[in-house]
Amino acid sequence: MGVVELQHLPFVRHQLDPQLITGAWRDGDAAVVVARRRINEGQITVVTGFGDRDLPELLAEVVGRVEAPDRVMVTAPADDIPGAWPLSEVRQWHWMRTTRLPEPPAVEVVPVADDEVTGLLDVVAPDSHARPGTPGIVAWLGVWDADRLVAVGAALRQPDGTGHVRGVAVAEAHRGHGLGRELSRALTRRAMGDSGVCSLGVYVDNEPALRTYRGIGYEVEHTFTSGPVTGSSSTTAVAPSR
Repeated sequence: MGVVELQHLPFVRHQLDPQLITGAWRDGDAAVVVARRRINEGQITVVTGFGDRDLPELLAEVVGRVEAPDRVMVTAPADDIPGAWPLSEVRQWHWMRTTRLPEPPAVEVVPVADDEVTGLLDVVAPDSHARPGTPGIVAWLGVWDADRLVAVGAALRQPDGTGHVRGVAVAEAHRGHGLGRELSRALTRRAMGDSGVCSLGVYVDNEPALRTYRGIGYEVEHTFTSGPVTGSSSTTAVAPSR
């Protein structure tokens, strides 16, 4: 096992700031990276593991080399996470990516002020991990029904200049009418910019969102098992967009 560059992995290349990576290792089919992540309240330390057969052994070796992180996320079952890093809550989510610019939205999607974003999120998505002030967000876009905001989401720019979509939320009474799809098209176009790449995260059990994202060109690159380490002060998820 040795410290290596992991820029060949799209997730590492797009999601992580190279200046905040504190360690990276590769062994067999496995790779592990330790990095600081910026969140609203400051920074947290996240250990991310990729691979299958060789990942548990590599993770076990990394445990002896780094301090306990705030969060762990691996492309493997939770049983493969070392016992030295017990997770207080475990969720599975897909990291999806597209290099295809979607069609323009079929409804009007416009910039939304921070206080309007907060008002809708507080009602329809109070546990949203993206909020006004989240680092990297370049725009909040939304859909209005007369004078009422009914859908909102964030376009975010990654450290490498690629796009990322977060915080997509639709008022309950307006779900099932395609607003999430049209908003996601607009957000993807805004976030992608000139980079030609946009990503997002979505929980594996969110079938409506998965259908939407696949329908506009996103494909699953990784499926992560993740959660905060027991005793950590962090409860912030790293990527899921909803």
